[in-house]
Amino acid sequence: MFSRELKTGLVVLLAGLILYFGISYLKNSTLLDKGITIYSVYERVDGLIGSQPVNINGLSVGRIESINFHPDQSGRVVVSMRIDSDYPIPVNSLALIKSSDLLGAKEISLQIGSGKVLIEDGDTLRSAIEESLGDAINKEVLPVKIKAEQLISSLDTVVQALTGFLKGGVEKDFRSSFSNVNQSLINLNEITTELSTYMNENREALGRATQNFERLSKTLADNKDELDRVFMNFANISDSLGKANVGQTMMALERTANNLDLVTGRIAAGEGSLGKLSTQDSLYTQIENTMTSLDRLLVDLRYHPERYVRLSVFGRKPSRIDEQ
Repeated sequence: MFSRELKTGLVVLLAGLILYFGISYLKNSTLLDKGITIYSVYERVDGLIGSQPVNINGLSVGRIESINFHPDQSGRVVVSMRIDSDYPIPVNSLALIKSSDLLGAKEISLQIGSGKVLIEDGDTLRSAIEESLGDAINKEVLPVKIKAEQLISSLDTVVQALTGFLKGGVEKDFRSSFSNVNQSLINLNEITTELSTYMNENREALGRATQNFERLSKTLADNKDELDRVFMNFANISDSLGKANVGQTMMALERTANNLDLVTGRIAAGEGSLGKLSTQDSLYTQIENTMTSLDRLLVDLRYHPERYVRLSVFGRKPSRIDEQ
């Protein structure tokens, strides 16, 4: 029925298929593999696919064996990893999902821990997910995007307000305002020019003033010690005044002034001898009369001493002394 050539071809094709599928099975099988299987649980595994490499510091030590949902139906994902290397991996190591290229492909990188107990077949490692380049860009760009949208909205509001402003018939006033601003700038330029001219014309006077200021500064610097002593003397005087009983002295002066004011008040009120003397004319009149009488007595005593002193050394009567 079939020729020998056809039978031979079918046998060769069948053998090739068996060889291909056998090799593929052996690659994914653990029958001849001396490695171990470990697990890690993630909330999500975006971009991670089976057979992706598992590496340590960029060197492949295994591959992802399977990716399945957690049996507890929580939505978490269990990643099974086949480790072929004999490299010691502590149980506190971290299985980090990270980007392997700019296109978003993912791989698992084992971050070696510091523990001394090594992993065994069936152990579960801690898990983490590295922020992707796209996520980082979105995180940085999102605030800028929001601010740009706010700025565009503000600019749109300003443009609308300006449009309404110009349509309101005030375009002429608006141009006049710009003209006034332009004139102000022209005036400012003229003032600057005049100031520059003044500076040029009085360059020598300004130079002399600068030199005088420098001499004054030098004089002050040269006499620093004397100035320090002067300021120290002022400080000492201030300290002396501060230490002196200035308050008590002022209180004593205040009491003296109050007493003097009281005395003058009593005198003005006519109290006491001085008060009566200053307020009553009768005492003054009596004193004046007394002085007048005393003056007359002295005059009479001078002209007629015999009326008051009767003394005779020789037994004669005293004679009247001529007024002349």
